Amino acid sequence: MFDHNTMMFPRILLFTLAALLVLPCMLSGQSSVDLQQAFLDLSHDGVIMNISAHPDDEDGATLAYYRMKYGVKTYSVFFTRGEGGQNETGPELYEDLGVLRTAETLNAAKILGSEVRFLNFLDFGFSKTATEAFRKWGGRTEPLRRLVYFIRKLKPDVIFTYHNSIDGHGHHQAVAITAIDAFDAAADPAFFPEQLKEPGVTLWQPRKLFFRILDRTTADVVNDIKSVNVARNMSYFSIATEALKMHKTQGMDKVDWRQFTREQSLYKLMRSNSLYDRDTSTFFGGINFFTDEAMVEFASLRSELSKLNPGTPEDSLLHSIELLLEHVKSLRAAPNNSALANRLLDQWQEKLERLAGLICGVSVQFKCDDDVLVSKQKVNGMMEIFSDRGKISDVGSEFTLPEGWTIEKNGPFRQKKNAFVGSFALRVSDSPHLTLPKAVAQYNPIEWDQSIVVHVSWAINGSRLSLTTKEHVDVAPEQVLTVLPRTARVTEKGRTFEFILKNYLPHKTAGKVSVVAPLGWMTESSSFTVAAEDSEARGTIFVRPPRSVKDGDYKLQCKTEYALSEVTARSFAVDVAKGLTVGIVKSYDTTLEAAVEELGVSYKLLDAHDLENDDLSEFQTILVDIRAYLVREDLRKNNAHLLEYVKKGGNLVVMYQRDQEWKKEYAPYPLEMTRQRVTDEEAPVNVLHPEHPLFNTPNKIVNADWLGWKQERAVYFPTNVSPEYVQLLSSHDPDEPALSTGYLVANVGKGSYIYTSYVWYRQLKEMNPGAFRCFANMISYPQFRR
Repeated sequence: MFDHNTMMFPRILLFTLAALLVLPCMLSGQSSVDLQQAFLDLSHDGVIMNISAHPDDEDGATLAYYRMKYGVKTYSVFFTRGEGGQNETGPELYEDLGVLRTAETLNAAKILGSEVRFLNFLDFGFSKTATEAFRKWGGRTEPLRRLVYFIRKLKPDVIFTYHNSIDGHGHHQAVAITAIDAFDAAADPAFFPEQLKEPGVTLWQPRKLFFRILDRTTADVVNDIKSVNVARNMSYFSIATEALKMHKTQGMDKVDWRQFTREQSLYKLMRSNSLYDRDTSTFFGGINFFTDEAMVEFASLRSELSKLNPGTPEDSLLHSIELLLEHVKSLRAAPNNSALANRLLDQWQEKLERLAGLICGVSVQFKCDDDVLVSKQKVNGMMEIFSDRGKISDVGSEFTLPEGWTIEKNGPFRQKKNAFVGSFALRVSDSPHLTLPKAVAQYNPIEWDQSIVVHVSWAINGSRLSLTTKEHVDVAPEQVLTVLPRTARVTEKGRTFEFILKNYLPHKTAGKVSVVAPLGWMTESSSFTVAAEDSEARGTIFVRPPRSVKDGDYKLQCKTEYALSEVTARSFAVDVAKGLTVGIVKSYDTTLEAAVEELGVSYKLLDAHDLENDDLSEFQTILVDIRAYLVREDLRKNNAHLLEYVKKGGNLVVMYQRDQEWKKEYAPYPLEMTRQRVTDEEAPVNVLHPEHPLFNTPNKIVNADWLGWKQERAVYFPTNVSPEYVQLLSSHDPDEPALSTGYLVANVGKGSYIYTSYVWYRQLKEMNPGAFRCFANMISYPQFRR
């Protein structure tokens, strides 16, 4: 059976849809979709939470289904920001990629109608076990603590996830295990009692926990995601597809998701807080919020809420909303409300206020004169209460501020056509939480919330109504100093670093960037002047190590009066063949060209015209970048020309490609791609042919050259490899068989073809000495091959 809300819902929905046919006459000027959603939201009190490891892991179709069909409040909680993945739009990786994927996730959520929260764990790349994920995330307790916090704060009735605890990505397994642990821990006062001191964070027991499955015969719930939402004229699957397209750094905008269409999303009940009748039609089958005697008065209010419909004359509807809001506030004043009661009251107030705002066409704009603030700053601002209906009056406002912040209103609102405008002076606390730079702030503690809550009220035709919004204000340090590259190779000739100084002080500023270096290093400071706030200065700083500097890492502190940035200067030797000219078939990354330039080798980025030209003989080596076959149509079209170049004596080096992007005719001899990988960046590497030139000239490759790798060893190992290829290396993750097809070389005519699955680009980006020596041997190979 359905809960009280769900049992009433079909009748309410039919009436709402029918009433919306006359909506333009009753409530002119509003989006019928938004209004329908607002009425729909008032018909259901459920809250669901989808838990995922990474951006794009959410079950968007199911989120859209419950949000847009039933009016359920929906949340998406992500353990990471996806910064360990690849980037199909540019060179940003790691923390910078996390910033991009966060923005993509928020854009997707707008389409799905869900709210997003992040647990801020680092995405360290593909993992095969939950054990490794928990180890990297600080143990099993810390993920549990963070998830419990959001369960207690957001109070979902139903938790669901795509993931399971048995197989797949290790991060996915860890998410599923943590979900099981958190289901009861959130209701147990012995777990993380310090959380309960925070406002709105209370013990909470979810009703149900579901895992996604594929077998319909064993499913407990079957969600019809292929059905069409009438208001939007789209299926819930199609809505989710549009949301997935926002994840451009993952290439989701290029995928034809119709091939993955399923008519339902299938879920298995894994945990529940009591016995429920089996009901495959909805997550909320058997749940009734009002069975407890203490909830009788709330059930009465719920019944009144259900009577609201868009067919009511506007003035009567607004008067009813006003009375219901007063009833909500009176019930909230009761001293012993349960956590469920308080959650319902919060929901009802939010939904009633949203409906009132839509009917009255009210919108709120809160804007400071300065977009980015610093500690102790006092800034003027403006708030505009606008009504496209033009009927509101007697506007008022109140603020709830972060701790230590103050605000002063500069007189009453003044009317300006259909808007009421008020000014204020805002002062930032002495120790605010910084929200910039985003690459740093995105890992702030999850408990931090520095929103300014604006409470607006207005009168219209004898009714007084209200609206509450949250406004975000960015807070930055006085200056942000970025020094690039963050890790750089240094020689006795010295190294020039570039700096970017962003000024957030509310005035012009000047100074110098100085360098604190190890004893014996020569450094040159650089002066700067920044003309205004939110402007930046650029310049260079030069460092030179002492003669005969030893191999190793040296930390350099670059600083101004207000800012500090640390970079790593790395000293190591690497040789490369003389007189090389290299061609690069670039994809979306810039690492190969930077590495070739670091080696002092002449190179050219090859365009379509170059690839169409059969004569590529000026290049001793041509590099094909990671996943170039995905993004370079000209490469796919002209790959035969590259193979001819090899036969005539060229050296073609192909970095890793994915299985769905690969065709057998791309290589001179057969090989196929798989999803096999070595994820342990410290996995032993066995050189199968130590006498091969690729391990000896011009650089001798030794065991130490495999140390210090980042994130992973190799991905997408080939299979069914033709015997013409020499398999050069083998490696494997713990307790797995060795994989020996990740570094291949073959003689083809007068030339050579190298295919490698090892993740050189990440290591080259980090200036890994061994990776540079191996890379130098690859591009130098024509001068030393047998």
